[in-house]
Amino acid sequence: MKVVIAIATAHAALRAFVSSKRDVIVPPEATANGYLCNARFSPHIFEVNQNSTPREIGAWLRRLAESTDGLILLIDQNYRHLAADYEDAYFVASLPEPHGRIIQNYIRSVLAPILRHFSFYSQRFDSFNQQRIFLLPLDVFRANDLQLLRARMTHEKMLPGFGQRLDELVAQLRNRGRPKTKTRDKKVYFVDDRPLWFRYGPEEHAFVETTVPPHHEKCQHNSLFRFGRAYNPRLHHNVDDDSNPTSVYGDFTSCHGQVFTASGQSHLDVFPNGNI
Repeated sequence: MKVVIAIATAHAALRAFVSSKRDVIVPPEATANGYLCNARFSPHIFEVNQNSTPREIGAWLRRLAESTDGLILLIDQNYRHLAADYEDAYFVASLPEPHGRIIQNYIRSVLAPILRHFSFYSQRFDSFNQQRIFLLPLDVFRANDLQLLRARMTHEKMLPGFGQRLDELVAQLRNRGRPKTKTRDKKVYFVDDRPLWFRYGPEEHAFVETTVPPHHEKCQHNSLFRFGRAYNPRLHHNVDDDSNPTSVYGDFTSCHGQVFTASGQSHLDVFPNGNI
């Protein structure tokens, strides 16, 4: 497993240290045993400053995301707003001020809990039964428990009790899994509050459309990664209802905020990033 550690910071001493000591920034206990013991880490540095833009951060992350399995972004707390569009795609965490600390000790102390949480999440993401929960389209699948999961995996990921709370939220969403009642179809779907039935995969389609414009920069990132882990961009959710024959009505918020109105289609193809 290849994991990119992207560090966006204004601190020159931290940038210099990581550039020259890439092989020692990962705490030994993170790779001594367990899930990340065979991981290959690839640290990268970006100099962020008052003139930096979200688009520059996005272009940098897009290059780093090629041919990797996981991407962790550490960014100065004061500049985290520049990564707001990429919180759903990558494992984003804030860098606190070093305040004169020894840089090697500082970066290792920051990375240790982040890698611990990333490892916990990644183990669950590797299970397809749980992966299809994590890949529910965040702005299309209507459910408060999915938004709680989203919050926990973005700005709340470093709060205490991460593992227990993550498992609780996944279990709540798993309870939404059930077969339809109006047909003999016994496949398990995840049912949102409309209610509509969502089933992820297994057929592959063409790659999701992310051309800019009309799409936004974040659409491409979210079409490839979810909370720091890469996924198959050719799989999507089949979405319909429990009628026979099926028909879908209603308004849906797509990947870049555009509203799509369904007017009786038999089903919708919805990719994890929300593209319809």
